[in-house]
Amino acid sequence: MLERKTQLALLESLLKPVARFCLRHSQSIQDLVNTAKVVFVKVAEEEIRKTTDKVNVTRLSVMTGLYRNEVARIYRDGKDEPVGHESELSRVIGQWRHDPRFRTKAGKPRVLTFKGPDSEFAELVTSVSKNLKPGSIEFELRRLNYVEETPRGLKLKMEMPGLEGDPVKGFQIVSDDIDTLIKAVEENMLNRYEVSNLHIRTEYDNISKKDLKEIRQWFVERGKRFHREAREFLSKYDRDVNPEIPEDQAGARVAVGSFSLTTDPRELE
Repeated sequence: MLERKTQLALLESLLKPVARFCLRHSQSIQDLVNTAKVVFVKVAEEEIRKTTDKVNVTRLSVMTGLYRNEVARIYRDGKDEPVGHESELSRVIGQWRHDPRFRTKAGKPRVLTFKGPDSEFAELVTSVSKNLKPGSIEFELRRLNYVEETPRGLKLKMEMPGLEGDPVKGFQIVSDDIDTLIKAVEENMLNRYEVSNLHIRTEYDNISKKDLKEIRQWFVERGKRFHREAREFLSKYDRDVNPEIPEDQAGARVAVGSFSLTTDPRELE
């Protein structure tokens, strides 16, 4: 366990980019404090539910250090918040891409029949989880423009739409990325495993401005290629794709992310 002084120093480092974001968008310290209170309660509830369904105001108050009346207000107001389907959709898409039952001989996602409970799409969805409803997953895939209907059935689009114009969804992904990165760095610092997590950064600060577009494109294309290879590699070890893997040996989580930033100083003036 790290000393409290060290923990606070680490927290300060983590908050610096958050503070920069707030100042760029004219958000005050009070905005940050009020939002932090809500987030503390939500995360505390998530942590409690990992071990029990007995979530109450007292437990949340003790975990967060917030007064009971504040916790009660936040907990009550957040009750009706809709639950997202991003993780379920990702699993279905991953299964479609990598399970041999739903791929062509060339290794591409097959066009699947989708009408009725015995359709190929229904088989795909239930192969991920019997608790998922094929109709709901189909609706969400269509809504997000991840699939298109053809005369032969439902086709998965090879290139997923971007997040332009949807900052909420974009920053939900950022949140997941930050959470994963923090956990990876924590594990590396505490030397929990013989082989550490990948954590590499490359930065140059005197690049030709006229070549930034070409550089951005190079990173995008190489990143797509890397993640295609990563998905192909990891699917060999995933029990959803390979049911022959014993259930008691499955359940581990692996994540790898990529991002790049190319900035022209003139854009910041």
